[in-house]
Amino acid sequence: MDLPTHRAIRGIVGSLKGQLPAATYEKVAPLLSDLIALLERAHEDERRQLRAERAALDKEREAVNLARHSLGREREALAREREIVDKEKQLAQRWREAEQALDAAGSSLDPPSELS
Repeated sequence: MDLPTHRAIRGIVGSLKGQLPAATYEKVAPLLSDLIALLERAHEDERRQLRAERAALDKEREAVNLARHSLGREREALAREREIVDKEKQLAQRWREAEQALDAAGSSLDPPSELS
C-alpha cells in the first residue's frame, strides 16, 4: 500500500479511538486491523496483477517491434530483388536488341543469292 493511503487509514483509525468509548474501541480495533490487512492484501494483489499485465504488454510490444523490424528487412530484401529482376530484364532486352542488330547487319552483308 502506498504511503499516503497507509497514513490516511491510520489517521482514520486514530480518530475513531478518540471518538469511541474505550470498551467499544477495544472490540472494534481487531476488526479494523483485519480490514486494514484485507485492504493491503487486495492492494498488493492488484499491484501484482498490474505488474503481470504490464509484463505481458511489454512482451507483446517486443514481439510487435521484432515483427516490425523483420517486416522492414523483408521489404528491403524484396526491393533489392525487384531491382535485380529489373536489371536482368534490361540486360535481356539489350541482348535481344544486340542479336537483332547483329542479324540485321549479317543479312545486309550476305550477298544476294543468284538464282539460275
